[in-house]
Amino acid sequence: QKTEASGMSGEARKEAEKILNRMKQEGQEGHEYGIHYEYLDFMTSLSWKQEPAAKIDLNEAEKILDEDHYGLKKVKERIIEQLAVMQLNRKQSGSILLFVGAPGTGKTSIGQSIARALGREYIRISLGGVRDEAEIRGHRRTYVGAMPGRIMEGMKRAGTQNPVMVLDEVDKLVRDYNGDPSSALLEVLDPEQNSTFTDHYMNVPYDLSNVFFVCTANSTDTIPEPLLNRMEVIRFSGYTEEEKFQIARKHLLPKTMKAMGLKGQELKVTDEALHAIITGYTAESGVRGLKRQMDVLCRHAAVKLVKGEQK
Repeated sequence: QKTEASGMSGEARKEAEKILNRMKQEGQEGHEYGIHYEYLDFMTSLSWKQEPAAKIDLNEAEKILDEDHYGLKKVKERIIEQLAVMQLNRKQSGSILLFVGAPGTGKTSIGQSIARALGREYIRISLGGVRDEAEIRGHRRTYVGAMPGRIMEGMKRAGTQNPVMVLDEVDKLVRDYNGDPSSALLEVLDPEQNSTFTDHYMNVPYDLSNVFFVCTANSTDTIPEPLLNRMEVIRFSGYTEEEKFQIARKHLLPKTMKAMGLKGQELKVTDEALHAIITGYTAESGVRGLKRQMDVLCRHAAVKLVKGEQK
């Protein structure tokens, strides 16, 4: 029943029915029963049905991007262009975006904003330190403990065919004797090929062409040339002092105060103090260091409040 309801492609359906028949023949005592059960459970949990293209409201998308991130004008313009092309084509199109920049400049979180702007599921897959090709393409089912790769596992978590998938730290894939995981990504990130992506565990093609892929990296030096060619590099420059000030005032300080349980009137930080923190204590181009300094301020205030030294 689940197989019928899932709307699988013909090839996947054949494979699922073959495994189902094998399960029936073996019975529950068969030593491969559990493996077959896991496989069918995975196949029926995936979303196979094509989602209708939702209308994209560019003004709303711009508003969401501005709400979540201050500055980054060029980056936002490029994202809006991509969304406009998608709206005209009524399907996922355009190149795959690779955000390159220093840590803490908002590369990953802008992926979250894109998902919010599109009204889609958001899935993040960290590729830092992945050294085995099977992590991306899955293991063949002949091995004990075989599992699907991270891409298909992410698709199962998303429960839909068109999530926004952020592949984090693409520049930190490790190449060694287990194979080259970056070459396994070639098929995933090629719009010409990814409509028939075949995970070794599933052994049948799955259509990834509706997924909005966003990749992030700190630098492009270690990304192999063929992989880099499939993506469009968008550079995140560091923030200026004025931008950092606005980010601290509008985003970081209110968030940190909320996280530490401070109410609005319990802690006031002057503009001079914020400028002093930015010039004296945060030299990096991202805003992670700045967030840490906000944490320091709020913790300090929390101690004084709890001790009753100040209101």
